[in-house]
This record gives sequence, C-alpha cells and structure tokens, in this order.
Amino acid sequence: MIHIKRLSIILGGCLLLNSASAIADTASVLPTVPYQQGKRQGQIPDWGKITWEMLPAVQQAGYLTVPKAYQQRFGYDPSRSWNAGQKSDSVIMLGDADDEFRFADFTLDAIGKITSNENSTLKDVGFVKWQTTASLVKAIPSLGNLKVNRVKPILDVLGESGYLPSSCRSGTIAQCLRSNPKAGQRLLGDIDLNKYTTNSIPGLRQTPIRQFKQWQRTYINQVPGLNKVPFSQMPNPLKSGTSVVGIASTVFGKSEKGDPMVGDGYYVSGSVVRGDSTKFKACEAGKECSYLELGDLSGKGGALYGKRWASGSSQQVKGGYGFLAGVNGGNEPTGRLVYGNGFKVAMTGANESTGTADFSLFLRICVRPPFQQKTCTPYFIGPVPWISVKENDLVILGTGR
Repeated sequence: MIHIKRLSIILGGCLLLNSASAIADTASVLPTVPYQQGKRQGQIPDWGKITWEMLPAVQQAGYLTVPKAYQQRFGYDPSRSWNAGQKSDSVIMLGDADDEFRFADFTLDAIGKITSNENSTLKDVGFVKWQTTASLVKAIPSLGNLKVNRVKPILDVLGESGYLPSSCRSGTIAQCLRSNPKAGQRLLGDIDLNKYTTNSIPGLRQTPIRQFKQWQRTYINQVPGLNKVPFSQMPNPLKSGTSVVGIASTVFGKSEKGDPMVGDGYYVSGSVVRGDSTKFKACEAGKECSYLELGDLSGKGGALYGKRWASGSSQQVKGGYGFLAGVNGGNEPTGRLVYGNGFKVAMTGANESTGTADFSLFLRICVRPPFQQKTCTPYFIGPVPWISVKENDLVILGTGR
C-alpha cells in the first residue's frame, strides 16, 4: 500500500486564516469580463489576461512524500511540500496538469514569443539540471551531429566527467558518446549553468518540453515565462465554463443541515472520479450544509431550478483515483469542474446577510506512469481564492460533467 503523508486540510474554522479578506481581495486582483443572458448578469474570468503568476496564493500548507519504489515506477519523484501563502506556480509541476493545459507541447521559443522572455540562463530552466549529454541528444537528435567543442555546456560537463579523451574534442557529440558511454551520464546540474544562456545548446529553445528527461517534475515557475502565459494562450486553452449557466437564487449559511429527503440528484456539486467527471453528492443528513440554491434561466421547469451547490467548507467527499487516491485521507471539498480538470471549483463561504457565495479553486497532483493509467490525488491543494457570486446574478457551472 502506498504511504503518502499530507498535512490535514480542513476547510472552514480556524485553519482558514484570513480567507475572507483574501477572497474579498480577489475581485480586484483577477480580471473579469461581464457576462449576460437576458436581463441577468454575472462576471466570468478573463482568461486572456489571467496567468498562473496572477492567481492568488494557496491558503493552506501541505506536503506529499512518495516512497522510492513508487518514484521508480512513476519515472520521477512527485514529492513536494508547500507553505500557506505560496503561489500555485511553485507548487504545481508540469506533469500534474499537462492533460488539461498541454504545457509540454510548448517550446521555450514559443513561450518567449508570448511573454517576451528570451534572456534566460540554463539555470533558469528547471528540467535542464537533471539532463545528461545522452538525454539531450535523445531529446534533440541533431545535437549529436555537432562537434563537442561547439557546444560549450556539453564540453564543460564532458570534460568534468573525467571520461573525456582528447579525441572527443575534435569529434562529434554522438561519436564521443559511442566511444565513451559513461561520459554521457553526468548531470548538467553538476556544472555552473548560470554561465550559459539557453541559446548555448542548439535546438534547446526549439524542442518541445515533453522531449526532455523527467520534464514532468519541473514546477511551472521553473520554465521561464510560463507563469506569465495567459490561460487563453496555453496549447490547450481553458474552457469558458459558460456552456451551463444558472442563477444564484439564494445563499444558505452554516445553520443549514443535510436533509435525508434531498438526495444526490438535487445537487450540482460532488466528487471528481476517474474520467474527470463530477459525481454529484448530497450533504450528509444532520451535518452542517451551507449551500447556494440555483434558479434556471428557463424558469421553474428548467433542469437547474432548485438544485444546490454545497459548500466545500461544510462537506468533504471522496476524490482521486489510482495509487494517489489515498492522499489527504482520500478527501476533497465538494465542488465541480467548471473550466475543465485543471482546477476544481468549490464554494467556500456563504454569507446570508449579504447574499454572497465565495468560491475557491483547488488543485491536485497527477502522475501518468509509463504504460499505465493516470493516477491523481484528490483536489486538496488550496484553497486559491476565486470569484464571488451574489444572489440574482448568473453563476457559471461549466460543462455539467
């Protein structure tokens, strides 16, 4: 059985320090655009301006520890820790959300053209330090045809390896590696990468990130400029969420309890299951259950009329799948996939006096082991304060999955 440690995350109560003010500040931080259907209005995120760097900080600390046996099975180590107040671009690795955003389809050149970020050193690129000469040639086959002395970082790492005969200095990199296989195994991280720009390795900037060894373990902020790319310009842009839209009818606070007569079919929130769809889940009978009651734009006969979006501060549900499903006790806040599987959106506050429902994003850790199905933790990294909704405004529900 996989043994994974995680600081417990409890939504609501004293652990959500300053969350109300953080959520209140979000509206002034995150760009939104007006959205209207009929006479109803709401705000939706402006994905053309929002970036990973711009997202509010994660409000809870945590960590994940994966045993070495599973690291070998996964092909890299997804273990990490983070602090409250840390930005998600330094918590989320490329492999965690590549299915949704296709980070690894990017090249450094493509990112640079979007963000005007081209003056980077090799040290700035997270995945470079665990490359070897052999893995670089595998990622960039044309590199093998170049003379060793033409590629200074490789000359440096080969020379430092102690395996470099004088013949390598006049031969190609491929010839050198064929005659001296051990020379190709030294990590580039063993040399001073700050001395070299990303242009010092021909083809590095033009090669898709997924070609490089263990690219998955690179944090988003370790790829120069990636955290400044608007979500609308990702290789797989985020969905607008407006395919299913309801009315925020009434906000009900913490005095509400789960009702045994109100089953799963009355809810639009729940857990995320394999296939990344939302399985709706009712609040447990007799337990605290603040929620947002919905209206439907077509009236009382509409599919959303009277449905409930339960608060993740009240209700934890089972989440995740595969080896990593047991992380955080297997629990995640109830919510739904509004914009795709990159984030889970959870209601995290209900203020009856102002008629306001506060929302947050939650993230997860995913690994796709070679020749195996993807495995994901529950959506437990967060909360990341998001856009609030007021009674009588539109509420964006996404695809309905």
